[in-house]
Amino acid sequence: MNTQTKIQFKEWMLIILAWIGIMYFYNIITIWGYRSFLKDNVITEYYDSGLVHFELILQGIVFGVLFALINSATDRSEIRKKSFGAVILIKSLLYLLSFAIAGAITYLVYEVFDLMTEKMWQETLSLITPMNILSMGIYFLTAILFMNFILQINKKFGPGNLWKMITGKYHSPQDDKKIFMFMDLQGSTTIAEKLGHNKYSQLMQNCIYDLTEILIKYNASVYQYVGDEVVLAWDMKIGLQNLNCIKTYFAFERKLKMREDFYLKNFDTIPFFKCGIDCGEVTVAEIGELKREIAYHGDVLNTAARIEKQCTPLNKKMIISEYLNKELPQDLNGFIKELIGNIELKGKKEKINLFSIEYIS
Repeated sequence: MNTQTKIQFKEWMLIILAWIGIMYFYNIITIWGYRSFLKDNVITEYYDSGLVHFELILQGIVFGVLFALINSATDRSEIRKKSFGAVILIKSLLYLLSFAIAGAITYLVYEVFDLMTEKMWQETLSLITPMNILSMGIYFLTAILFMNFILQINKKFGPGNLWKMITGKYHSPQDDKKIFMFMDLQGSTTIAEKLGHNKYSQLMQNCIYDLTEILIKYNASVYQYVGDEVVLAWDMKIGLQNLNCIKTYFAFERKLKMREDFYLKNFDTIPFFKCGIDCGEVTVAEIGELKREIAYHGDVLNTAARIEKQCTPLNKKMIISEYLNKELPQDLNGFIKELIGNIELKGKKEKINLFSIEYIS
């Protein structure tokens, strides 16, 4: 199972379990909480029989699967390019439709296995009032909006970071070992002057869209978007595993080449990025009050940024530090590594050995 499939599987399982919990919570506050005050009828008989648990779990699973399917499908369509509010609204409408489908499937299962008699169905329907329907609609619409909002916020902060902020993992600064890649659009100033600010922003948006699936595949997280620069990060073990930190860049390069016709047609240019990579110890801390985020502090970031700036004068697309080179295996299967030399980086007292990496096509 690859990384992308694992992430998707975990998300689907969490969604399904969440919706089973939401179904149970609704019944707790509507029926079970007031069971001792209710007169005996077909509804109370149904709840006392225990069959309600089958219904709640079935509906939670069916709706959870439909919810996750919509989430995955819209994230791979043009809908993901719409505004944050528009994405939530469109998805929420689709989820309401799915809720009706989940109800219909549950009804069919009950009919096929004859779990309720015709008399029980009739008595149940007679007890349903417009107020019941309204309260149910408000509850599940609120739950859908909340769930969708949480998923969108999780994407905004990056996978896993929302939970870290909620639990306060980085409320006190902690030391960690990370790999950082600074990736920059080459000739960005010239391109911006030619396209204008608006068109240039559209270009960068499309480049980032093309990068997204690659980040998921190679388990990279986005630390920052800074103008025409993207800063990626990995935990040391994950970045080194299967050469994720190296393969990310070249997979992105191939993706942009595959989309050359699109970029030429819409922007009269073919975007090309260069990158610098370094690794080492950083301090991770949650900072900010008005705008809270997880920040990294350490010389590693400065070094990676300075390395990336050497790509243009040295005519290289990817340059790594001697520190990352020590962590990489000697045989980079599919890639060629070459020592550039002992280079002085701006703002650094000591020179550092730099290496270039090329993909063997």
